[in-house]
Amino acid sequence: MFIHHEPASLETLDQANVLRDRPVFICGHPKAGTSLLRAVLDSHPQLVVYPEETVFFRRTLPQLDDQAVNAQIKLAERTLIHIFRWNRAEPDPSQNGFTDRDYSTIPYEVVRTNMVELLKSRSSHPGDLLSAAVLAYGMTAGASLPETSHWVEKSPYNEYYANQIFSWWPEARCIHILRDPRDNFASYRRKHPDWNAEFFSSNWSRSTDAGMNNQRIFGEDRYWFVRFEDLARSPEEYLSRLAIFLNISWNPSLINPTRAGQQWGGNSMFEDQFEHISTAPLSRWKDSLSQVDAEVITLMTDKLLKRYDYPNDSTHQLGTQIVAQIRSFSWPVRRPFYHLRKASLAT
Repeated sequence: MFIHHEPASLETLDQANVLRDRPVFICGHPKAGTSLLRAVLDSHPQLVVYPEETVFFRRTLPQLDDQAVNAQIKLAERTLIHIFRWNRAEPDPSQNGFTDRDYSTIPYEVVRTNMVELLKSRSSHPGDLLSAAVLAYGMTAGASLPETSHWVEKSPYNEYYANQIFSWWPEARCIHILRDPRDNFASYRRKHPDWNAEFFSSNWSRSTDAGMNNQRIFGEDRYWFVRFEDLARSPEEYLSRLAIFLNISWNPSLINPTRAGQQWGGNSMFEDQFEHISTAPLSRWKDSLSQVDAEVITLMTDKLLKRYDYPNDSTHQLGTQIVAQIRSFSWPVRRPFYHLRKASLAT
């Protein structure tokens, strides 16, 4: 990676402005493989891929409120480009929980200057703040903008903002990665042990339904689904399809996941480290979930499991099935009390 230590030239700023309207958003439930998808796109020479999720629509956008440019810049410093202060040797307070990240080679002040210049040159809608931050990083990190086709941002739950995305960026593309909900839960609950199988199932189903609805509205040429399992088992086949969807050339770098140009060891909650796309995470739920939890998820996501060709695998004893049915069918009644309990534990 060739790092620029001086602000971008006017020519480079003009090239970045051309790219503003060509985003790619990675969508999907947390721990479904969104980080893997970002990592396989990271080193492709036709893409500028932001190295961290921004949570722009849920965190930054609600705070914009028609703010003037200077106020937007201050907000971006706190919620978007703060990551370039992250230094493993001298962690920034905002780095709490991300001690494995180190962006100290990317000069924060240059990123900020480039972002400010982009934002001041054109700000037609609030999403320009996000594109300015991403492209400012790309310019600083040495991306060849004349060869670049898209900039890429990944945040789970982006699927809920597709209407806003395509309103601001009609040329946008969205990639929704889907994972067997039982494996997804097995991974996610290691980070959020307070989630039960019922809450997860309803959340996963809502995320998947949102993606399906987006695909119906905006079309498969703009909103594309890929299963985590297919990507893991047949990476070249599905990454070739992805390249066609994005209208970028095939590049062998796609099968070697990276973050900010450096080899990426994975984002596994099971502490696995990978050099390449791996099948190790597949069907892990069979050993890590209780039979009742697995049955609850199978019951509550049954229609979507069938739609996306996930095996039912319901071979549990009658007692297990009865308990799972009681938990699943009673969930709508119990859900409000579950939310109250979560809220009380959080305070």
